[in-house]
Amino acid sequence: MTLVLTVIRISFLIFSLYGYAVFFEKKLHFHDKVSWVAACTWIILVLYIMAYLGWLYYSGIGLFIIGCISAIYYLYQKRREGNLGIPKLNTLTLWLTFYFLMFSLTLLHTSLEHYDNFSHWALIVKFLYTEGSLPTANDAIIGFTSYPMGSSLFVYYATLIGGFDDSIMLIGQFLLLFSCIYALFAVVRDERRVLIITMMFCTIAIFNYFNIAIRMNNLLVDFILPMLTLAGIAGIYRMQRNLSQISTFLFLIAASLSLIKSSAMFFAVILIIYYLSRVIMMWRFRKSKLLLLGITLITIICSLLPSVIWNAHVKNTFPESKHEVSVPAYQQIFGNKDFSIIKQITDLFISTIADISTISTQGILLVNLVMFTIFIIIRFGMKRKNSLFRYLLIINIVIIIYYIGIYLMFLFSMPTEEALYLAGFDRYASSIIILALGVCMMVLAREIDYSFFEQTIEARSFRSFKSLRTKKWYQYTTLILLFFATLLLLSENNGMRYNNIHFFNSTPSVFSNVTDNQMTLNQTHYLVVTPDKEAVESYLVNFVGRYFLYSPNVEGKEDFIMDDQPFIDLLNNYEKIVILEDHYTFNAMTEKLFDKKLKPGIYDTEDIIGNQELNNKN
Repeated sequence: MTLVLTVIRISFLIFSLYGYAVFFEKKLHFHDKVSWVAACTWIILVLYIMAYLGWLYYSGIGLFIIGCISAIYYLYQKRREGNLGIPKLNTLTLWLTFYFLMFSLTLLHTSLEHYDNFSHWALIVKFLYTEGSLPTANDAIIGFTSYPMGSSLFVYYATLIGGFDDSIMLIGQFLLLFSCIYALFAVVRDERRVLIITMMFCTIAIFNYFNIAIRMNNLLVDFILPMLTLAGIAGIYRMQRNLSQISTFLFLIAASLSLIKSSAMFFAVILIIYYLSRVIMMWRFRKSKLLLLGITLITIICSLLPSVIWNAHVKNTFPESKHEVSVPAYQQIFGNKDFSIIKQITDLFISTIADISTISTQGILLVNLVMFTIFIIIRFGMKRKNSLFRYLLIINIVIIIYYIGIYLMFLFSMPTEEALYLAGFDRYASSIIILALGVCMMVLAREIDYSFFEQTIEARSFRSFKSLRTKKWYQYTTLILLFFATLLLLSENNGMRYNNIHFFNSTPSVFSNVTDNQMTLNQTHYLVVTPDKEAVESYLVNFVGRYFLYSPNVEGKEDFIMDDQPFIDLLNNYEKIVILEDHYTFNAMTEKLFDKKLKPGIYDTEDIIGNQELNNKN
């Protein structure tokens, strides 16, 4: 796929999203900044429903056509009204455009490399793309059958329109993330106050530091969880005076969130609790309290129902499911850990979170330091009461509960060998730190705005400062924050580009060059020959091979020091042999037994050994 064609297809994808975003804005009166994330989650839920009915492909095409028609209709309406012009440019628009274009261009040249992409996240998108249906018990290639479809359905939609490619999948997920980032600015009262905007820029840029274990150059979902939650909080806050709007929005976000990962239920509950706090504020102003109660209950039930249906689907479809959410599974895993192992896990967990070099611990300290410092400045320096301390207390309680959840996960749902080194801790912890930073950012955006000298937004101008001195502080601080935010973004982007430059050394790159990406699901038995012992022992070769060769029967091997007959017997166990790199021992054996020295490529086993028996050869 040429670069120009790829850009055109991505443009059509964005155009279809625009059609739904404008629909939510114009017809349902959503705030314009949350309408894009509403559009993305709407697509996820429609595809989720249609997948059960076996209409995944046709519903995806239908969504695209309807979205484009909606976009064309609203553009036509704007032209008739004379409103079709260049969007108003301001600091927010320019910086977000820079953010979007910079990362999009990098992702256009990025290939998947992370282990988990090949064990599940990219593999499930490939399955949806080629098979057009949910996996069943007969589809052995999908190992993590209990993982919900959530964000994978949106990435599938991106590949359906943009074509199946690593870069398309990454940009598809980036569109979902960017819609969440855009939604965060819904909490801003006055976009002309550039100080607040640049403060939010900085926080969003800092996300990348605490997201270093996940990053945006893979399809893992641990960054999506807090971002969708933050987008949900921002939208509910902005539309909190309208029950129908926040109820619809909660359903879209929470239902989609609960379908991304089992642990996403924690974030969905946070969102529901916040929604309930807004409903409680409406209680005394509503005449029909019974109607309010009914709408609230229906909204919460509908928000959780997709996750309940998915768990029932997993239980009914798969006799056994890896990482299934069930008490017997947890009891079995926990039963394999004796007291000494539990103590080792506990000690390591405590020492990890107490270590200042742990990135998530640095995030907790940063949140507490920033919020407490600004609380002191506003409360005692500016003599104004504020809610920062109360929100800081809530944030810390949520972090503690989440950390307890991670600890219990290592005990009850993670195999002993992985729990003993806290496998994935940085990735899991980063989700709650990003959520905490995001909430901190939104609360500060409101409190700082309320601390400005002029409170009437309409009356604000370049003269709306208490003194010339405060005006200079405002300008200098804004410039410093803008510079810092941009510098952090450039650093993250350069890190991704650096990884792209060195991608050719990776196992996925070698597979891509030798086997290409097979798109027909098959049951062929492959033996992958590679000198990379570490990649074989970590099962990286197996998982990457299953993805590229698109077969559940792929086994990597690097040790071929064996006798002649066992070597022939080994080859006879497979239908095809994949040589990733020149392997001295393997080639020595094939040259000795079959007079053949094999270069990297895919070979039929029969073509290598022919009909010769070992005795004849000797």
